[in-house]
Amino acid sequence: MRIAGVSDYYETYWSDEGFCPPGAITPTLAQLFQAHIRTGWRCLDVGCGDGRTAGLYLRDHGCEYVGLDVSENAVRAARALGLDARKIDDEASLPFLEATFDAAVCIEVMEHLFEPHLAAAEIFRVLRPGGVLIVTVPNVAYWRRRIDLALLGRWNPLGVGENLAVEQPWQDPHLRFFNPGSLRRMLTSVGFHPVEVGGHDGSLLRDIPWMGRKLWRGNSSRLYRLAERMIPSLFAYRLHSVAVRPSSQR
Repeated sequence: MRIAGVSDYYETYWSDEGFCPPGAITPTLAQLFQAHIRTGWRCLDVGCGDGRTAGLYLRDHGCEYVGLDVSENAVRAARALGLDARKIDDEASLPFLEATFDAAVCIEVMEHLFEPHLAAAEIFRVLRPGGVLIVTVPNVAYWRRRIDLALLGRWNPLGVGENLAVEQPWQDPHLRFFNPGSLRRMLTSVGFHPVEVGGHDGSLLRDIPWMGRKLWRGNSSRLYRLAERMIPSLFAYRLHSVAVRPSSQR
């Protein structure tokens, strides 16, 4: 199913007049990449944006990198960094033969897609047997989101910043919403096995309504991080998954 206006929307999104989120590698992403992606691997970045979230890290750590995005503006920004970035029309139809890549990353992208399961199936197809997919998405069941909806009566889809997302959620680019179980089921449904799901980027103090960010000093406690690992559905602000295309059919 194709929706009119998607390409135009994301050209604006990745423009000076749009949200244009600046990419950056986070400690959690760096740890995931270091643990699961090997030097010399061919890596696909689906929804690469400006290339700063994953592209620079993967290239600079010896991977053969290809980034894809539906926005020409985003692709242009990634190419300006010297990255191999290419425009596509649809994440559910990738221009590669089966088993082309050793690894794929899809960072904060699945929540933007009308049919994320089709994108996951395409990524599965272009990975070699034994290849790895690393995905991150926001966690719709994060404790702060539960409080927002249940007690404050407001919905924050999280795609265009705290204030605008709450005041005008109809403008938000996030279309699909995941908790750990639904993310795992989606990836498993297209053939990935095993699928590991964890969480990161949560905080107790930072996300206390109204006053939390004023008191926040940048780090969660060890106890909170333990809770985040044990119960990501409640304590993780974002989810991450490491999914493998099986080496053989089960």
